[in-house]
Amino acid sequence: MSILQLLRVGRHMPEATFVVHLDDFQGFLVKQRYPSTLTLNEKVLNLIFYEQQKENRDNLSLAEIEGLRIAIFGSSEYPKWMVCTILGADEDFDLVSDGLAGSGRLILALMNEDADLVNLEEIVKAGSILEKTSEEQKLASIFVTPSSALILERMQSEGVEKAAKLSIWLKNQVQDEVDLREAMTPLMNSGVVKVELVGKASEMVFLVKDIFGYRAPPIESIKKASNTIPEIAERYREYVSTFFSPPPPGKGYNPTLPITEPNSPILEDREKLSRLLADSLNYMVLDSLRAEPLSASDVSLKTALPISIVKKVLWTLESEKVIVHFEEEDVWALLTNPRIESFIPEYVLPIIRKKLSEKEITPQVARRHLELLIENCGEPA
Repeated sequence: MSILQLLRVGRHMPEATFVVHLDDFQGFLVKQRYPSTLTLNEKVLNLIFYEQQKENRDNLSLAEIEGLRIAIFGSSEYPKWMVCTILGADEDFDLVSDGLAGSGRLILALMNEDADLVNLEEIVKAGSILEKTSEEQKLASIFVTPSSALILERMQSEGVEKAAKLSIWLKNQVQDEVDLREAMTPLMNSGVVKVELVGKASEMVFLVKDIFGYRAPPIESIKKASNTIPEIAERYREYVSTFFSPPPPGKGYNPTLPITEPNSPILEDREKLSRLLADSLNYMVLDSLRAEPLSASDVSLKTALPISIVKKVLWTLESEKVIVHFEEEDVWALLTNPRIESFIPEYVLPIIRKKLSEKEITPQVARRHLELLIENCGEPA
């Protein structure tokens, strides 16, 4: 199924859609509405906010308010914002809930990017949605969260650690009070670590996956360009070759070099790429270009994002040397293909053995760690 087809899943035409923001000084503001004739009173807005605040996470709920059936979407990523949809009396909420949540995610992401560029009518009529966070984005979020990246480094050297001990270590590192569970969330959501109670009182943190972030050559895109846009093929290959293997004395990009090597890609680049991948709009545009070079309008069609937002993202990706613009042909192509991949950390086996021999961990903990590693061996990277 193509990205565009995925974006159309759950398409429906609601009776009305509106976006509400709780301003600290002005109270509830209806920032966008469709149709424009829709009117709402303060009581309805207060009741909507009350319903949405019941759960502090991405949540879609259905409420009966003043005779209206209103689906309310809120996200912890965008506090005090709500996307509300008025449903018909006979509309099945369960059948349209996935589409409503996807539409809510997209609208809030666009409002956060540039509220003035959001065309709510266009989004509603197109049935455009934003899919849930991809596995690659979940991995990227680890490097975006400083405390999570610190924990990953610690687990790479320790393999398995008591949660209480890890919490003390993290507080000493950041010299501040840190919620370990919150810092662990990106690692747990991506399956990099598992937290389990082993025995009666030992909450253990196990490293079961490791991750590697880098820029890969856009091989598939170059192949496709040779077949579909031959006029840019030679220049395209030259641009990519110059980035990865420039003529001497230039230094190319080699992700296989150890971090300690002077010519190794720096950690800041990995963090920069992670921020691009973790951002939903950046990711949608970048992912659409992985298969082939496209014009801005083609990207807009493929992702169902407004052309104004697409152009803004393209300029951002170009500034980070992720894509290149062929001005005469007016097409955009990947210069580098940012990737974050997971792999089984076989290097922890000697660590487990050493900790067991020195009685830092019990045989039960060692056995459970091996079981978790084996369970993850069959999962795709």
